[in-house]
Amino acid sequence: MDDELEALQWLTVDELAAERRRVIKRLNLLDHSATGFWEAEAALQRTLALIGLVQDERRHR
Repeated sequence: MDDELEALQWLTVDELAAERRRVIKRLNLLDHSATGFWEAEAALQRTLALIGLVQDERRHR
């Protein structure tokens, strides 16, 4: 299992929601002209996708 996914699964509902808000804020603050923008954006998008996966798993339990 992916370490990031496992770490997210241990978060409470409130902690997971807070992490989602932090990731969205970081995405919004990314400098499009900065070196490594695409890599940073991809990593944050992946984190958002993993958060969504954890939330979906919890809904279907």
